[in-house]
Amino acid sequence: MVKAGIDRIREPHVRRLLEGKRIGLCGGASALNRQYLGTIEAMTEVYRVQALYAPEHGSRGVLGPGEAVENGVDAISGIASFSLFKDMVFSEDEGEKKSVYAPDELPIDILVFDMQDVGSRYFTYASTLFYCMQACAKKGIALCVLDRPNPIGGAVQGNVSKPEMASFIGLTQVPIRHGLTLGELARLYNGEYHLGCELHVVELDGWKRDMFFGETGLPFIKPSPNLPSMDAITVYNGTCLFAGTNVSEGRGTTTPFTTVGAPYINPVHFAERMNALGLDGLAFSPAFFRPSFGKYANTVCYGVDIHVLDQKAVRPVDLGVHMMRTIQGMYPNDFAFNPPPTGGRWHIDLASGNTDLRTLQESAESILERWQAEADAFMPLYDTYRIYE
Repeated sequence: MVKAGIDRIREPHVRRLLEGKRIGLCGGASALNRQYLGTIEAMTEVYRVQALYAPEHGSRGVLGPGEAVENGVDAISGIASFSLFKDMVFSEDEGEKKSVYAPDELPIDILVFDMQDVGSRYFTYASTLFYCMQACAKKGIALCVLDRPNPIGGAVQGNVSKPEMASFIGLTQVPIRHGLTLGELARLYNGEYHLGCELHVVELDGWKRDMFFGETGLPFIKPSPNLPSMDAITVYNGTCLFAGTNVSEGRGTTTPFTTVGAPYINPVHFAERMNALGLDGLAFSPAFFRPSFGKYANTVCYGVDIHVLDQKAVRPVDLGVHMMRTIQGMYPNDFAFNPPPTGGRWHIDLASGNTDLRTLQESAESILERWQAEADAFMPLYDTYRIYE
């Protein structure tokens, strides 16, 4: 049985760290303990939680991507809530942002961070952790990560982002599929970015690097509104790349990230082409869908539904690059990357970490071979900061 950090908060070593402290808590709706109790409620049963610090989607996980998170009072617990997202300039460029903060008018002694990551450089919870560590170091406040599993295991895939591509959807130089837990990422942030944060990690008990989330026995709650299932999380590192294109990644449907398409695609031909690639662990069927919001809202789109046959066999970065090059080859006059609205950086460059997909005419195989070499070169750092075998 795997225990997450939140399941260990009554153990003596955690009590020594947290008892008598004024605690700030950064968490989301997916932060549950094994008794299906939310982290806010579980922590307030044992400790003095002074303030909540809300990331993207809010402390209760109900807000949409990029939606403003306001300061206020949590309706259930009655605890003051401060936005970690409110003061960030969140635009198509995603390059300008402000550090999160701990308000001086409500001081805390330690910030406890409990969020379910999805094993992706794009996911903003990892960037939020970096900024929280930075802010805590500046204020002389300790930070404690209640660790959780990487839901797609410890495999590492994809290129390492170039420093000039740093943004809230890719803040540090790690591969797209980084293979680390948030506790391990926090160790890497402190070591490689010299944050100087007093860091504590309440480690997982019983988790192995080859485990996917379904093997842990932990309760699953969607970590963000558009990741409702493990299938979506499994392919997210690939299909999220379409956020920077005129192809829908399925937001606005009930199957985001496992449904991909656009009004100009022939779904039968596209499914045939994707199945012919023989991508491990995956199958494709024609899809007909109409997003209710977001890209192509209320417009009929055609594409594929992605069927995950074997989670551990899937190489999601390979999936995304192959899908993109396939659509480009089939519809060269229709496919387009979304340009920056104000002349800034391209979303696809920020997400992918370089300009390869947008500016090079290379095949998927050529790009993926080079990207995997970057992932392989990252492994010494991976081994330096990992906690679990």
